[in-house]
Amino acid sequence: MNLVYLFGSAVRAGGAPVRDVDLAVLTDPPLSPSHLVRRRADLVTATRAPIDLVSLSDASTVLSHEVVESGLCLFARTPDVETEFVTRTRARYWDFRPYREDQWRLAGERLEERRLGSAT
Repeated sequence: MNLVYLFGSAVRAGGAPVRDVDLAVLTDPPLSPSHLVRRRADLVTATRAPIDLVSLSDASTVLSHEVVESGLCLFARTPDVETEFVTRTRARYWDFRPYREDQWRLAGERLEERRLGSAT
């Protein structure tokens, strides 16, 4: 285990009831999907709480960025591991931002075309 982050509603709740606990992990080697499911089941059994567990090795750029920017690092094998992950995640997020914005713009245009097409 290299990194463990708490993110999502458990971090943003501000005292409000939390629906589930979102945890993101970075491992080397990355966890297989079946191993990730087993780890999640172990955590749910141990804590008796609803837990969502995601692998940062397989997470999208947007999700990784959300974890880094709004999450709370609960464990880092070394400070350098966290610094490297945060730096790499932010760089990827900003490098691909223009492409994401183009995709959102095009999707919005297509939705608008469909809306106008169905209105006639």
